Order: sequence, then C-alpha cells, then structure tokens
Amino acid sequence: MRLSKGVISLKENYGQAMAVTAPLGSVVSTTTAAVRLAGYSVVFATFLALLASALWIYTLTRYTSRIASAGGFYTFGFSAWRNKEVAFFEALMEAFAYSFLNSVNVITAYLILQVSLSMVNITLNPIIGGLIVVLGVLYPTLISLTHIRFVLGKVIVVSATAEAVLLVSLFIISLTKGFHLSYLTPGHISFSNLAAAFVLTVVSISGAGASTYLGEETKKPTKNVTNGMWMALSIGGFSMLLGTYALVSLWSGPLSALSNSPQPLMSEMFSFGIPAMTIALILSLNSLYSSNVGTTLGSARILFNLSREKSAPAFLSKVNKDGEPILATITIGLITAVVTGLSVTLVGVQNAFVYTSFITGIFWLTGRIVDALGVPVMTYRLVGKLALSSLVIPIITAGIQIWGVITSLQGVMLSQVLTIIVVAGIMVSLYMFKGRKGKPGSLVVDENNELITIDEYIKRLKKVKAY
Repeated sequence: MRLSKGVISLKENYGQAMAVTAPLGSVVSTTTAAVRLAGYSVVFATFLALLASALWIYTLTRYTSRIASAGGFYTFGFSAWRNKEVAFFEALMEAFAYSFLNSVNVITAYLILQVSLSMVNITLNPIIGGLIVVLGVLYPTLISLTHIRFVLGKVIVVSATAEAVLLVSLFIISLTKGFHLSYLTPGHISFSNLAAAFVLTVVSISGAGASTYLGEETKKPTKNVTNGMWMALSIGGFSMLLGTYALVSLWSGPLSALSNSPQPLMSEMFSFGIPAMTIALILSLNSLYSSNVGTTLGSARILFNLSREKSAPAFLSKVNKDGEPILATITIGLITAVVTGLSVTLVGVQNAFVYTSFITGIFWLTGRIVDALGVPVMTYRLVGKLALSSLVIPIITAGIQIWGVITSLQGVMLSQVLTIIVVAGIMVSLYMFKGRKGKPGSLVVDENNELITIDEYIKRLKKVKAY
C-alpha cells in the first residue's frame, strides 16, 4: 500500500513536469484549438498563459517548499482549508481534468496523422486511425506501470527536451521574416474568445506543477519537486511561447485564414519538405503520448492516495512489484477511453479536441483557484505570520484564473455544459458513496519520505521553529 520510497531526484521531477507541459504536443493540440478561437492573437493568449503559469508556480511553491504532497494538489487544498469536502472534490476535478487532457491528446494524435498524410495524398485508413487512438490510451497506461525512475529518467526527459529544441529552432527560423511585435497584442477578438484561448493554453503550461504528485518517491521532496517545476516552466513554457510565435510568423497565407487550418504547424513543416514534416510528426506524436504518461502518473496517484485515506475504493491502493499503483493506473486508462469515445460520438472527431480541451481547462482552473486562495491561509497556519508576497501574488493568480473561467463560459456550448454537469454528478455520487467516510487530503510526506498526517507534520514544524 505504498509507492517506492525516495527513488527519484531532480531529473525525474523535471521529466514529469515537462511531460505534462509537453510544449510541442501543446502547440499541435491545445494551441491549435486556441488558434481556431483567437487566430494570430493566440500568441498574446499564450503570453498571458505563461505569465499566469509563472504566478501559479510561484503560488504553488508556497506549498511545495514546506509540504511534500502524498497525492497531488488536493493535499495542499486540505492543508489550507482543512475541509474534506473541498479536498475530495478538488482531487476528483484533478483526476477528471487529466483524463480529459489525455483524451484531447489521443484525438489530436489521430488528427495530426490524418492531416499530415493528406498532404502527401494519402488517406488515413480507418483501421490505422483506430490503432493510433488505441495506442494513445494503452501506451501511457502500460508504461506507467513500469518503474517510475525508468519512465521519467530514461524515456521522458530526452523526448521532452528534444521537442523544446525543435520549437526554439522554429522561432529562430521565423526571425528571418523579421520580428512582429503586433503578434504580441490581443488584436480584434472578443474577450470571450481570448479568455477561452487563454484557458486552453494555460492548462498546458501550468502542467509544470505536475511533479507535486511525486513527493513520496522523491529524495529531498520539498527541494527537488520545487526546482523541477521551475525548470520545466522555464524550458517548456518559454519554448511553447516561442513556438506559438513561430506558428503565426511562418504562416504563408493571410493571417485571417490561420484559424481555418486543421493543423497549421504540420502545414508549415510540410513547406520545408516531407523529411521536416516527418520529424515534426514523430516528435509531436511522442510529445502527446509522453504528456499522457505524465498525466496518467499524476491522476493515478490521486486515486491511489484517496484510497489510502479511505476516501476511495480499497482496490485502488494495490501496487505492483515496481511500486506503481496498478489498478488506479488502469482505472485512469479506462476513464480516458470512455471520455474519448463519448466526445467523438457527441461532436465528431474533427471538433472533439476543441470540445474536450475546454472542459479540461474549466476543471483544471477551478481547482487551481481553490489552491491559490488557500495559500495565505496555509502560510499563516504554518508560519504564524503572513508576508505581503504570500497574500498579493496568490490573489492576483486566482483573479486571472477566475477571469479566464467566467469570461470563457460566455461562449460555452450546451453539450459542454451538460458534460460538466454529468461529471459533477458523478463526483457527488462518489463522495456520498465513499469520500465522506474517509479523510481526503490528510496525508503528507516528511523529508524522509514517510507518510504522516498533516496535523502531526505541522506540530513537528512548530516544534522545530520553537527551537
């Protein structure tokens, strides 16, 4: 009933954070969805998302530099609010947000392969397309059951860094056309479209916070988890901004037509030749699948830890010989498969990734609002006083996120509202069935990677401070 103890270091934390940030995968998935809403103003939306993500990571480090999470963000929510309902629903919002993001990436993998093949006059065989979708669900699920040090240290770190190099290279190439400061302005789009584009892109960049799920498995967790997040934000987030600028700058047609392209990056890479497009396609598919590895690792640990806290079914706390939560991981894979199938059935494969991306952003940002507003409360609990930065920055962060959620809802589709209502109903049912009987969010990890209750941990910190 426990994960591997202190087996990974800064490199693997960076790998986990970069996996979910997935700068190249984000450019061909959530950014492409944002382009449909914002056109060339997607660069400005991405800049806002990077700024908001930097504020969010700073806010998050107010937790991670003091507390090592045993189950993700919801642990921090409980450390602040001391309310198990808040902790439980935040936990499920995280798990569903990641499952929806998995679905977005699976659908995007299908679409970019379809578009890329069409450029060389090849029609994607339905069987091959189906295999791509199945692979997108199975690969992250199965590889997440191997030892975490191998997955993050050997597989993810190399691929995630390679995709960042590609995006920076594209930006350098784009400078041959001059630097266009106007691309960093909001242009002439509605606030609702700008907000929706912001919501789509911020989910990817703020994925740098995904290393928080590795507290139990990380040596010196309060140090390495925090540093891993900043590394991923600096490399992944900045390369995503540069790559998004390149996406707009390298567009050969009128900018007004940019939003009508199903995959602008693949179109631009095709202009450099089939070998260049093939390289971009391979790296993009790998980035999308790697992102799903990171989200699967994180969301499985949410379910696993809820089970240890008696807030989810007991079978979810089962681990394999490598110390991986086997049944929780499989459960996330099944949820991803269901979300993918239903979204494609509801709106068709061409629109499913925009439809699902938006829902992902709503769930994700709602949870982060809870965390941001909880920072001043948690800081006062642990330290006994409140610095101005620990009050102002979290409030600004929450304000930006609230703006994104509320404004983007102005353009929401009825089917998206119904989906959110159905998922919310599932969460309420799970709470009534199991969550209310346990203590969600009550477990944290000390510097020796031992599980301890948050109350015991705070008492220990106050004793150390007293001496």
